[in-house]
Amino acid sequence: MDEELVIRVQNELSSNSKHQSNKFSMAEKFRDSRGLQFLLTVQMEELRKSQQLVQDAVKNLEAPPSQQAIHAATICHLRPVRFPLNNCLFCKADELFTEYESKLFSHSVKGQKAIFEERIEDEDRLVDDRLPTTTSTSKISPNVYLWCLFRIRLPDEPKPNLPVLHIIEPHEVEQNQMKLLNDKLVATSQLQKKLGQLLYLTNLEKSQDSSTGAINPEPCPICARPLGQQWAVLTCGHCFCNDCIAIIIEQYSTGARRSAIKCAVCRQTTTHKEISYVFTAETANKDDDIPIKGSHSTKVEAVIRTLKKIQLRYPGAKALVFSTWQDVLEIIGKALFDNNLEFVQIDGLHKFQENLSAFKYDAKINILLLPLHTASNGLNIIEATHVLLVEPILNPAHELQAIGRVHRIGQTKPTVVHRFLIKATIEEKMQSMLKSHTCGNGPHVCG
Repeated sequence: MDEELVIRVQNELSSNSKHQSNKFSMAEKFRDSRGLQFLLTVQMEELRKSQQLVQDAVKNLEAPPSQQAIHAATICHLRPVRFPLNNCLFCKADELFTEYESKLFSHSVKGQKAIFEERIEDEDRLVDDRLPTTTSTSKISPNVYLWCLFRIRLPDEPKPNLPVLHIIEPHEVEQNQMKLLNDKLVATSQLQKKLGQLLYLTNLEKSQDSSTGAINPEPCPICARPLGQQWAVLTCGHCFCNDCIAIIIEQYSTGARRSAIKCAVCRQTTTHKEISYVFTAETANKDDDIPIKGSHSTKVEAVIRTLKKIQLRYPGAKALVFSTWQDVLEIIGKALFDNNLEFVQIDGLHKFQENLSAFKYDAKINILLLPLHTASNGLNIIEATHVLLVEPILNPAHELQAIGRVHRIGQTKPTVVHRFLIKATIEEKMQSMLKSHTCGNGPHVCG
């Protein structure tokens, strides 16, 4: 029986193995059962030693990498031109894997070797379940099975989260340093803005406290007066009263075209457009509670609301409404009619004296609409105490003439001028330009 077994094994190895002329084939290395047993023992011992070496190499890779191992891997993989290769732990472990694999499959039968050397995957990235095309008597070695499980990741096995090593070359240090400094500056700027928002929200919360009557008790850093119900907030979060911020804008603006100011507390720059003006709910709602009938533009609604507010606060007070454009006065007249406000309009010589006398002596008519170019000169209307300028007037002399219809000799009551500007438009820029060319000596100005 032993001799027949030896012959069958030799025939199987000879028919399924390639013979090389300068080496003994596996079938020529034994002649009897004892030789076959010795050969198998030697081969299994070599496999066991190779397997142990692979296991030791894997255990060394599982430990945290030392500085020496990182340095060796850097030299081996990132500088392959100037230094010899395959000197790091990873390359040595890969050589041990390759050697172990060659010992496992060097004497495999045809078909079985092809199946295990090729990692065939389907669309779901699962290992192909095709069986090796061998005879029914052939069996897979336990070492081969363990090797397949080790080399091929199972479908349900989670991917290992290996730490990523970031290696910076010497010539990249300066570039990365500049990038980090830029990121630091950006983060610092964002932090300052967030701190400013926090300071702003803190002050706003204080003003919303019902116990304080919707009044911000914090003092202005410049004049030390309470901020009250209206104040300005800069991007740094510091708050100032409207009077102080107006002085800063007018006298201490900096930058291109004097379009920015510096905070009086922290010296941080804020453009004029970034200044936020806060009105507490109680203050803001006082004007908003005045109903306006009809659908009108923002400026027309503001004019009508101002006229209504004058009549509520000062019953019987008369007001002059000036505009450069006759069409604007027509629109304002229609809005006054919609809101049941009595008025008269001077639009030339037609009924000029009649309308003027009605405005002066009729207690029910308190509003007079006047075109700027024809009605701002030579009239004495000291019965009125309020002047409304619907838009900025480019010629300061015309503006003074319009105000002079009310603020003149014989006037015994305080006079008030209301200007109407649309924020962030050309009107705001025009008014700023006019302010820089006028001294501001005149009647008290509102709005």
